[in-house]
Amino acid sequence: MPCCAGPSSWPAGSLRVVNRLFRSLLPVALFVLVAAACVPSGEPVSWEDQADATGEGLVEREFVAACLEANDDLGSVKAKRFCACVLDGIQAKVTFEKFQELDAFIDDQRDVVTRDMLVEHYGWFVEISDDCAV
Repeated sequence: MPCCAGPSSWPAGSLRVVNRLFRSLLPVALFVLVAAACVPSGEPVSWEDQADATGEGLVEREFVAACLEANDDLGSVKAKRFCACVLDGIQAKVTFEKFQELDAFIDDQRDVVTRDMLVEHYGWFVEISDDCAV
């Protein structure tokens, strides 16, 4: 079952929307890394670490919150769908450690990171983001 609305529901110029969504994900990954590093009890070592009453771990909550903020121009429903889709895709496709590698890469390259760099090093992330944006 697709996680996001099909291309026919996107406004004209959907490629620009997809590109904007992708660009907005870069700060999301950075935010997750910074938030995780500031946790007083240490850096989470799994998605489930520091779970709340709903069972969502700290990294999951911070990822979704940052993603929603970065995509607030989509409207609440589309942004929630998109962010949930990306998080589900990441968790299904790679280990938590691979996600941490992506965060570290983006943190190290924050001023120069491009889509091409992400495709080369973390193609899975670009693929997930693109799949969720359609």
